[in-house]
Order: sequence, then structure tokens, then C-alpha cells
Amino acid sequence: SDAYDSEEEELTIENDAVLTKYKTAGEISNMVMKAVIQEVIPGASVINICVFGDKLITDETSKLYKKDKNLKKGIAFPTCVSINEVVCHFSPLRSDPVVT
Repeated sequence: SDAYDSEEEELTIENDAVLTKYKTAGEISNMVMKAVIQEVIPGASVINICVFGDKLITDETSKLYKKDKNLKKGIAFPTCVSINEVVCHFSPLRSDPVVT
């Protein structure tokens, strides 16, 4: 069968359910960013800040759409921070040396 002949509904932002999920993801992202900013204090470990952000994302997404067992939820891109004057993001690995 040709993929273009599929009778399945195309899931784009024109679909209200898809749009709602994008809006919800944006709300979670904004909430997590505000919480992560509060953790950025002198001497704070970058890995701890990033783990904190990832945990918040996981906790918040786990509360949603529980009926749809096949829906994949969670972290699409790990929490990243910029250190000092460095413009690009930094997403440390657990094996990296501690950066404060």
C-alpha cells in the first residue's frame, strides 16, 4: 500500500489535540526554566542543575496523558546551561568533572 493512500489522520498542529500537546509542552518548559534559573547560584554544580531540570521535566510529563500507554513522553533534549561568558549550551555527562 502507498503511504499516501493511508486513511490515518495526519497529525499536524491543525489538529486540536496536537496543538494542545505543544502548548502543554511549552508550559512545562517555561515552568522548568524558571525553576532551573532559581538553582543557578554561585558555587552550584552544573551537573546538579541539569539533573534538577531533567527531573522536573520527567516528573511533569509523567502526570499527563496517562490513558494513552503508547504515548512517548519525557526529555527530547536534556537540560543545558551556558557557563559564564560561553554562548553555547553545556549538557554535562555524569562522568564529567564537577563544574561550578
